Amino acid sequence: MKRFAAWIVAAALLPASSWAQVRGGVSAPTGLGTVAAPTPVISAPALQLSPSALTAASLSPALAAPAPLAAPALAVVVRPAAAKPETPGSDQARAAGNALFDGTVPSAPAIGDGPMVPASAPEERRSSGLSPPSEGELVAAYRAASPRSNAVETFGRDFVAVAAGAIQKYTFMGNYFLEGLKSQPLAIYRAAADFISTHDKRQDAPSRRFMELLGRWNAFQDHGKERMIAMKIAMMERLGQTVPRNLPPSPIPGGEYWDMAAGMNAQGFIHRELEPGTRYSFFDYSPFVVSYLNTAAELAGAKNASAVEADLLQLKRPAKPLAVLRTKNAVHYVPGFDKKLETMTDWIAPGGQLIIQNDPNPAQRSMIIEKHGPLARRLIAEGWAFEYGFSGSPGNWGGYALDTITLTRPALAFEKTAAEAQREWSSYERAVQYLERRFDPFAGLFR
Repeated sequence: MKRFAAWIVAAALLPASSWAQVRGGVSAPTGLGTVAAPTPVISAPALQLSPSALTAASLSPALAAPAPLAAPALAVVVRPAAAKPETPGSDQARAAGNALFDGTVPSAPAIGDGPMVPASAPEERRSSGLSPPSEGELVAAYRAASPRSNAVETFGRDFVAVAAGAIQKYTFMGNYFLEGLKSQPLAIYRAAADFISTHDKRQDAPSRRFMELLGRWNAFQDHGKERMIAMKIAMMERLGQTVPRNLPPSPIPGGEYWDMAAGMNAQGFIHRELEPGTRYSFFDYSPFVVSYLNTAAELAGAKNASAVEADLLQLKRPAKPLAVLRTKNAVHYVPGFDKKLETMTDWIAPGGQLIIQNDPNPAQRSMIIEKHGPLARRLIAEGWAFEYGFSGSPGNWGGYALDTITLTRPALAFEKTAAEAQREWSSYERAVQYLERRFDPFAGLFR
């Protein structure tokens, strides 16, 4: 079973060319104070290496930051003028280079050598209050959800940890995770396929119960790590060191902050980056992830945060206008979300912001330009203030741990010409081209 567990960790770190030639959006943990920027993505065709050629131990926590930028040649803050809005362009074919991961790569739960879980272990205790579900409870819930599966027998005492690790990776990688397991023994592949099938049966009550219990269990496993990270950051800040944050603050005190498809990464935000008085809602389609995040909020005592299970394309206008609408890579995971976002910008209050973020790599930057460029040009033409910055770049360019575009709705409506809006957006496109010419996928890889 250790071989499978090791593969899970490797899967979190390596985009393999055999996985349908997908460009991965892998990044190192952000906001930990150990590096200035997340790890830029490395496309499999560029590496020409198989997963067996690289190990987790050989990977540095982060690649080197991009070369210093010539700030005078690239304006990064643009303020409104006046004229006429531009209508968004037509939807293009979805880009082939979808990111495999969203933000920081969560570590797989440790595969322990504890006592073997009996095939029909009784429930030791219920998961109520601030207690996690027991392994016996999880085994029983899984047998009810997938009675024909042999996953319990296949993984034995490692069953719960392997199930959590597999589902965790699946929520980031989708079907590429299962594709990568085809080289494993058939019993392991089938067991992993059973986990995924159980996860995807969202309308089935036993399947939902198992995933909710598993997400809760996983949150308890990660809670100690998150507390240690928070303590480390607090110590660094007391020493005068700046730790880049992921979530831009709300410009409206007491406002509503909606985060689109943050996934399990939001656990770190909940522990370290929430602002008192702001109400945060983290949206995700997975009952496993929603249970994980709600448990994280419970453990962190974050009463101003909750996870919401929802299809992003079916979201309705909130009763109260939003202070912030944040999206990071949602367009990679949800086909058609770029068009949905065009409607959702009307839900933002005057003075509120649309935040578009991505990992600092060419694949994701290209997707932002393709999918969100028409919307950004329209909003600029409608008078929205436009700012951008790139993670790990010096000066005003690197304010956050992620590439960040900020569009702020004006308090009073006015317009610009389409040409003016295009000029402002073009400054962002030129900056991206500048960075891509200097992007080195091997920088800092072997240290």
